[in-house]
Amino acid sequence: MVDLLKEKSVVTPYAEEPPVSPLLNEENQQMNCSPEVMRCSLNVIPQTKDLLNKSRLPLGILIHPFKDLESLSVIQGTKIVRCDSCKSYINPFITFLDNTRWRCSICFRVNDLPQEFLFDPITKTYGDPSRRPEVRFGTVEYTATADYMARPPQPAMYLFLLDVSHNAIQTGYLQSFCDILLESLNGLPGDARTKIGFLTYDSRIHFYDLSDRHNGTFRIMIAPDLDNKPEDFLPMPDGLMVTLCECRSTIETFLNELPKIYQDNHETDSALGSALQIAGKLLDQTGGRITVIQTRIPNINPGALQELVGSGGQTAKEPTNIGPTSDFYKKLSLDYASLQIACDLFLLNSHHIDLATLSCISKYSGGEVKYYAGFHSVQRPHEVERFENDLRRYLQRKIGFEAVMRLRSPPAMAIHTFHGSGFVRSVDLLVLPNINPDAAFGMQVAVEDSLAHYTSVTFQAALLYTSSKSERRIRVHTLSLPVSANLTEICSNADQEAIVSLVAKMATDRSTTSSIQEARDAMTNVACDILKACLSHNLSNRAFSLLVPYSLRLIPLYMLSMIKSTAFRAGGAPRLDDRAYYLDLCKTLPTQYLMQILYPDLYPIHTIEDKSQIIQDGEDELHIPQRVHLSYQNIDSHGAYILDTSEYIYVYIGKAISDHFVQNVFNLGTFSALPLDSYSLPELENPLSMKIHNFLSYLIQSRPHGIALHIMREDSSHRHLFTRHLVDDKSESTMSYVEFLRYIREQIVK
Repeated sequence: MVDLLKEKSVVTPYAEEPPVSPLLNEENQQMNCSPEVMRCSLNVIPQTKDLLNKSRLPLGILIHPFKDLESLSVIQGTKIVRCDSCKSYINPFITFLDNTRWRCSICFRVNDLPQEFLFDPITKTYGDPSRRPEVRFGTVEYTATADYMARPPQPAMYLFLLDVSHNAIQTGYLQSFCDILLESLNGLPGDARTKIGFLTYDSRIHFYDLSDRHNGTFRIMIAPDLDNKPEDFLPMPDGLMVTLCECRSTIETFLNELPKIYQDNHETDSALGSALQIAGKLLDQTGGRITVIQTRIPNINPGALQELVGSGGQTAKEPTNIGPTSDFYKKLSLDYASLQIACDLFLLNSHHIDLATLSCISKYSGGEVKYYAGFHSVQRPHEVERFENDLRRYLQRKIGFEAVMRLRSPPAMAIHTFHGSGFVRSVDLLVLPNINPDAAFGMQVAVEDSLAHYTSVTFQAALLYTSSKSERRIRVHTLSLPVSANLTEICSNADQEAIVSLVAKMATDRSTTSSIQEARDAMTNVACDILKACLSHNLSNRAFSLLVPYSLRLIPLYMLSMIKSTAFRAGGAPRLDDRAYYLDLCKTLPTQYLMQILYPDLYPIHTIEDKSQIIQDGEDELHIPQRVHLSYQNIDSHGAYILDTSEYIYVYIGKAISDHFVQNVFNLGTFSALPLDSYSLPELENPLSMKIHNFLSYLIQSRPHGIALHIMREDSSHRHLFTRHLVDDKSESTMSYVEFLRYIREQIVK
């Protein structure tokens, strides 16, 4: 137990692994899928609904189903063994009654075991069925038969929609996009059938015939009249989506020429809605992926949105409605989903773009949203680097087409809410026209009947998809957790990060259906309710103390940091687009990256040579500084600090930093010689510089998305970008961490 009112530091100096249930034996823990793939908010499941309610803990599953894995058992050319009743896949937690029968771990149905399952594909011998990879690993992938196909696998289809309005050209993004795509063509997932196409738009839609019938050149066609139906726009569809390997030289010529074609464009309008409608017609027979790069709010119907003049999307008061202002993009997204089309958005805007509305085109089609506020190739080079790194990863990462995901649970339990991008077809089935390795989902779970006759429960997620190589595949993740009637065991084995991630998703829904204030109140109530439940079953709790299990010690801190985050903080200070973007991240980010945003890591780097954890990284040593609480009490003007917020890394240099540090890290004489802001760190041949560089590289490489590095002096005008993350401290509208703890204590003892 931890007394939060006495314990000054509840953040561990170094990162911890996600918790596993100590009630499981070591063999079962190893048979479970990785917690980075699937984890539960509770590692011990309450035996009854009343017990779950008494704990006040939210129950849900968080899943990262298509995550890049270092190793994956792929099972080919064999019968896929499933339960006849619940249709779950055979897994490590079933029971073999003999070599001919097995009992399902989810519904307990006894099933016949096919004779061929006795064959071990590794040793090529018949014998013990428990040697099969399906019953040894918590994550496996099957190559599916024709039974799992609604139609033959379609080719990978990639359609790019590019904003070429005057504003877009001024940002300089088009050159970056063309350069990155040119260098990524070889890595674009697919096979010999892969097709690619482009539409550009301002006030008109521009089509490009990239077929090989024009001797290596391309043709531009323009649709000036946007009042027609989308099908009337298509001049010659067979030349608009072309086979990549057959038309490679024409595509390369096009990408080299495209920035020049529009370099003097003065059209300021944006007909995004029409472009999206046309894109849907181009892919309606095959499905595929649409990638949109947009720099301004669309202002030509269909899909025109209201511009906010002069405010940059900021409001004096907290907005009462942060949801979509139009249903055009939601309806189009649902149409896309029915056609197996996903749409991804890259938003590079300097002014309000109504992200809350535009993001609907991705939300319901299984797409994602990337956001680069104030993007400009000259004025904001760090955003350019983040965009280019994200785009490079985006173009070359794995992709699955025509996917569906189902989560199975015991009959006494029920899935009742999905969180993430996709179309919910039924209570436990999510339709995903595309699936990517960076997408995550949450599912809330209810205990409906008593689990008294269960010693453990099994959850299983199955992702059926078509690979970029036109193979139908099924990736299966299985998680088994013990059941208990003991409230202490349940609370002591909670996963606090998973709880916070689940609450963030629920709060996002609350903020859009009700208000941000209600979402904040709900977070405060979660902290109070959980700690009150701990108090009620902990007779040793005394006055002026706040005892909680170690596994829940961070709940108040994380709830407070969420209340102060860009997504939920009070007032109109966050721009509407910023708020909408971070609300979207709460729903879609894998837990480890969401936690980095909600409570960033703060590292003193001026002590990296003295106070750090040393990890052997090949032949090199990696020095990891100790993390500290996000409080100004931990900031010394003699120090230097790294703040890792997942998407941005800030290096903050105190004004009294030693000349020795400045010389060894920046190759400059004194603090005053440092630029107020810079975006790269020189690599110098000295131990201190190398340690800091190695640590920065470690942070950057530990996540799939791009990162912007911003180095600032203490007296920089951008200092607030760093200090606003010091969420342990009191702000104008919210309590400090210590005050929040006292408030919780007061609410509990009322």
